[in-house]
Amino acid sequence: MQPTIDRILQAINECKDPIKNTVARNKRDAILDEIGMQLLDKSRIEVESYAKDDDQLQALSWFYTRFVHFKVSNRPIKKME
Repeated sequence: MQPTIDRILQAINECKDPIKNTVARNKRDAILDEIGMQLLDKSRIEVESYAKDDDQLQALSWFYTRFVHFKVSNRPIKKME
């Protein structure tokens, strides 16, 4: 899990000015979207527990909210038969 967390933090840090640099933002978002799909079964607490400081905690919280939480909450509900 630590290598995945490192990839998340690296992608976030590489995009210095996401408002003005749309190419870098789109690249970052594509990477984070792919990682987010792999972490759908992980809880927010589990992902955020890998933060080493407040900056990393904030970055991982933002990542989880944007790229995992909304995907989990929008998944179709399986009907019981």
